[in-house]
Amino acid sequence: MTRDQAIAKIKKCLALAKSNNPHEAAAGLRQAQKLMAEHAVSDGDALLSDVTEKACTTRTKSHPVWESRLAHLIATAFGCSHIWTGEQRYLPSFRVVTDTSLIFVGLGSAPEVAGYAWDILSRQCAKGRLEHIRAQPARCKPITLTARGDAYASGWVMGVRGKVEQLAGTERNDLLIEQYKAARWPNAQKFDPKDCTVGRNVSHNDVHQGIQAGLNARLDRGVGSAGPLELLT
Repeated sequence: MTRDQAIAKIKKCLALAKSNNPHEAAAGLRQAQKLMAEHAVSDGDALLSDVTEKACTTRTKSHPVWESRLAHLIATAFGCSHIWTGEQRYLPSFRVVTDTSLIFVGLGSAPEVAGYAWDILSRQCAKGRLEHIRAQPARCKPITLTARGDAYASGWVMGVRGKVEQLAGTERNDLLIEQYKAARWPNAQKFDPKDCTVGRNVSHNDVHQGIQAGLNARLDRGVGSAGPLELLT
C-alpha cells in the first residue's frame, strides 16, 4: 500500500469514527490510528490531502495589473488561493526564457473549476485588449498602446466581477490552504504587479470600454445549477 493509498484509507476510517454507532466509531478510530502508525501519517497529512492544485498558462510574462486582478478575482470567488511561478529554460540559441504559470490552490475540485474559468476569461480579456489596441490611432507610441490596452483590460475585469461572483461559491479553508502552500512553495515571495498605465496617455474611455466589454463577457452555468460552470468563448 502506497502512502497516498494509506491516507485515502485513513480518511475513510476517520469518517467511520464519527458514526453514531459506538462500535463502528471505535473500530474506525482504531484502524485509523493503526494505519497512521504504520505509514507515519499524521492528522494534518490526512487533512492536507484534501488540498489540490491546478496549473494554468498565463497570457503575459510581465504580470500586469489586469492579469493579477483577474487571477485574484477568480481565486477568491472559487474559494482558492493562487501563486505565480516561473521556470527558466535555455533555447538552442542559449538565450534564457522564463515560462510563467498561475497555480490555483484549494479544496477538492475548486482549483480545477477556477483554472477552467481562468483559461476562458483570460482569453476573452486578452482578445478584447488586443482589439482595443488595434483600434487606437496609428500615431500612438508602443508604450501608449500598452498603457491603453492595460487600462481597458483592468476595466474588463471590473465589468466581469459580478458574473464571476454570482456563479461561484466561496467555501474554503484558509488554514489548510496556507499550510499546503508553505510546504509546497516554502520560498514563495509577494510581488507587485506591473502597472503600465501610470503616467501614460490613457483616458477614462479606455477603462469604460473595458468595463462594458466585461459586463458582456459570456459566462454561464449551463443546465443544472449544481453542475460545473460552463464558460463560453
